[in-house]
Amino acid sequence: MQVLLLILVASVMLPSTGDPPVGDLASLAIVLGVTAVIVLAGLAHATVLRRGLDGPGGLRRLERAHRSMRWMQRSAVVAVVIGILGLGFRESVRRLVGDPPLLDEMLAIMPALVAISLAWWIFHPFEQRSRESMILRRLDAGLPVQPPPGRAAWVAVQVRSHLLVLLMPFALLVLGGESVRILIGGLDAAPEWVSVVGSAVVFLTVALTAPAMVVRLVGARPMPPGEVRNDLEAMCRTTGVRVRDLLIWPTGGMIVNAGVTGLVAPLRWVMLTDGLLETLERRQVLAVMAHELGHVRRHHMAWMGMAIVALALGMGLALDPVAAAARDWRWSLGGDPDAAMRDLDRIDLAMTAVVLLGVLVGFGWVSRRFERQADAFAAACMSDVGSDPVTDHGTREVSRGGVEAMSTALAAVAGLNGVEARRFTWRHGSIESRRRHLRTLTGVAQDAMPIDRLVRAIKAASMLVVIAGVGWWWAEVTPETSGTPSAAEVAGEGSR
Repeated sequence: MQVLLLILVASVMLPSTGDPPVGDLASLAIVLGVTAVIVLAGLAHATVLRRGLDGPGGLRRLERAHRSMRWMQRSAVVAVVIGILGLGFRESVRRLVGDPPLLDEMLAIMPALVAISLAWWIFHPFEQRSRESMILRRLDAGLPVQPPPGRAAWVAVQVRSHLLVLLMPFALLVLGGESVRILIGGLDAAPEWVSVVGSAVVFLTVALTAPAMVVRLVGARPMPPGEVRNDLEAMCRTTGVRVRDLLIWPTGGMIVNAGVTGLVAPLRWVMLTDGLLETLERRQVLAVMAHELGHVRRHHMAWMGMAIVALALGMGLALDPVAAAARDWRWSLGGDPDAAMRDLDRIDLAMTAVVLLGVLVGFGWVSRRFERQADAFAAACMSDVGSDPVTDHGTREVSRGGVEAMSTALAAVAGLNGVEARRFTWRHGSIESRRRHLRTLTGVAQDAMPIDRLVRAIKAASMLVVIAGVGWWWAEVTPETSGTPSAAEVAGEGSR
């Protein structure tokens, strides 16, 4: 879901392509019509699958329903992205509602967001059936259970957890960025660095304040005192990670997961869902906690941002000569100037799309390596030689017990969330591949793990690319001093 939203957001942030090739009304009708057809197709398929849900092939129909829901959500995103990039859907929306900050962007992606939410609503009965089976297994195992939520409550949790958590920071960034653009536009001859500084201020403000908003958005509450909290706080102290609080993320037991939010300690929270705390063994909960602390200890959030900037700069610098050659070639063909300008805009858009695709691919690769490093950090944390891993963090080697704790935690989280071990995800890879990587760490010195060397190389490369990109940008925007007339000379020339 995160990748779908990133693609959707990236498409709506691309430069304008001008007038829609099919007209405003046709652009709106095509995008909304195709999205409606996708929703109706998903509804029809869900209706057919429900008829045989109680039969001997019920399990197979549940699996088909989950695939159909994902197909519906992905197809809706693809339809809207094609509409934005190929049919000028965003420009049609903008001409309809004007260009106030954020409004046109949100309305342009709204059909996809509505279709995603409707998919959760339509396929809720299948989720309900899966959850009822899980409740029976948990009752047989003597585990605590919560009553299954109704359809509206389930959809609300999905929207908050999967859509709003990502879209809210995006909305704040767009709102702040457009506000800066409007303010700078009102200044006479403002230098280019003012825009860069303003954008940086907006980004840092959102990065620092968004975590508190996310905590409020999901309704997280402080974890009550007790043995579990004591163990988790001890792990924070042992690993040297300072957090503002440990929170329970209420999901009605529907989600088994954990997360850390916030770049700085006073605005950093660790959230563990109620489902995770209720279902995983104590050692597995500690392993999941250690994984999240590994992200903080290795500064993954900040370095992920650095890697994204480096990927964008590197791709942009590499493709800039190609784009320049393509523009020169098109201009040399001559013809109607207006048509030529439209073609130049399309060339720029195509190059931007290639850059974004490269950033997306690179982002996924880097993210998966960061996940493996967090897994390795957790395995090292959980390694013990006759002592409690909570009070004795770190041994000379990663032990089999530490690897097993993290590996079984991954398997448990995947199983309880209904994720197949071989299923590949863009940001995390597959559970099976991560467990294979963990097994290679048994007996490896904790200060010489191969994944740490690889991540250090990624960080160094990202830093070098960003420095080179900033240097190139500064050389471009800074006027040459040699041969440049002084202000007095310019004034004198004007008086003559």
